[in-house]
Amino acid sequence: MSMIKRVLMGLLLTGMSLMAAEQKVVYDLTTGNADLLEKGLVRSINGLLDYYEANKIDHKIVVVISGKAYKYFVADLKDSPYKGKMKVSRAQKRLAPALQRLSKAGVEFDMCQAGMKARGIKRTSLYPYVKAELNKSVYLVKWQNEGYAYLPVH
Repeated sequence: MSMIKRVLMGLLLTGMSLMAAEQKVVYDLTTGNADLLEKGLVRSINGLLDYYEANKIDHKIVVVISGKAYKYFVADLKDSPYKGKMKVSRAQKRLAPALQRLSKAGVEFDMCQAGMKARGIKRTSLYPYVKAELNKSVYLVKWQNEGYAYLPVH
C-alpha cells in the first residue's frame, strides 16, 4: 500500500473513532428560578437526548446540584427548610415529573453535601435518584477531569 493510501486510511479511521466517541456533559445547576431550571436544564437535556438518540451517539449526562437549586430535589418539603413555601411547592410539583423522566433516561444527579448540611436538608428527604456523597467542587473537578463538557445553569 502506498504511503498516501496509508495516511488517508489512518485519517479516515481516526475520524470515525472520534465521531463514535461518547459525548459527556456535566451541568452545574445553581439556579433557584424554576423557569430557568426548566428551560436551561430540562429542555436543554431533552434536546441533547433527542439528538444523541437520533444519531445513535453514546452519551453520559450529569447534573451537579448546589446553590438555590436544592429545593427542587427534596421529595418531602414538610421535613425541610422549604416547609410552608407555596411557591416552592408549586414549582416542585411542576418540575418533579420532568426531573424524574431525566433520571429514568440515565441522567445522574449529584447534590453537594456541604450545602445540604448548611441548609439542614436530610439525605432521607431527597428523591431516590439524587446522590449526595461529595461536595460540589469535588464533583465538578472529577467530571471535568473525566472529559465532561461543562454547562452552567445559573
